[in-house]
Amino acid sequence: MPVKTWDEFLQDDSLFDNAIRLRYFIWTINRRFKPGSNVLEVGCGSGTTSVMLADQGYNVTAVDVNKSLIDRIQERYRGGLSGSLNVMHHDMFALPWESLSFDLTIHQGVLEHFDDQSIVRALQEQGRVSRWIIFDVPNQRKQTKPFGDERFLSFPHWQSLIHQAGLTIDAYYGRDFSRWTYIMPHGLFTRFGLERLSSFGRAFGQSYVFVCKSGE
Repeated sequence: MPVKTWDEFLQDDSLFDNAIRLRYFIWTINRRFKPGSNVLEVGCGSGTTSVMLADQGYNVTAVDVNKSLIDRIQERYRGGLSGSLNVMHHDMFALPWESLSFDLTIHQGVLEHFDDQSIVRALQEQGRVSRWIIFDVPNQRKQTKPFGDERFLSFPHWQSLIHQAGLTIDAYYGRDFSRWTYIMPHGLFTRFGLERLSSFGRAFGQSYVFVCKSGE
């Protein structure tokens, strides 16, 4: 049964589980941006993605509209990171920073919870504060709704929303594969496979990782 609140949904999130689950997302960021880059994560949820990037040496600002989630991150991950992590309570539709304050904005598992108009507004705001946006969303192949209100949109639908927001798609990849696909060669599921054999991920992945550029 789907959970009712984000606090319940994210209470058992761990760095270990998310490092495995989101490795394609993290690899995409690593490939394009070096440690030391200024990264903004909107809708940071449990904060594990921001923590992993900060540990790799990125300067990360993580924001979420849910104050209790922000409090949990600040309590759980104090210090001990090779980079910097700044966790703040903000609304992704009204970010407080000036234009192009960040090298990159990221988010995972966020936009599928909003209607088309809200998605466009969010992407426009992200394109204002950073030139690059990398985000991860489930697509129409996904079978389960873990939170309960997810919208599983096709690539043409996402492409239309991204373009309406004034962004261009520089690249996109697939991840989150069905169990039956793992009978295929192991190389397809490695970092090499993600980068050099991206057509496989696009064809079979249940989530898309979009790399977008703003016109700012």
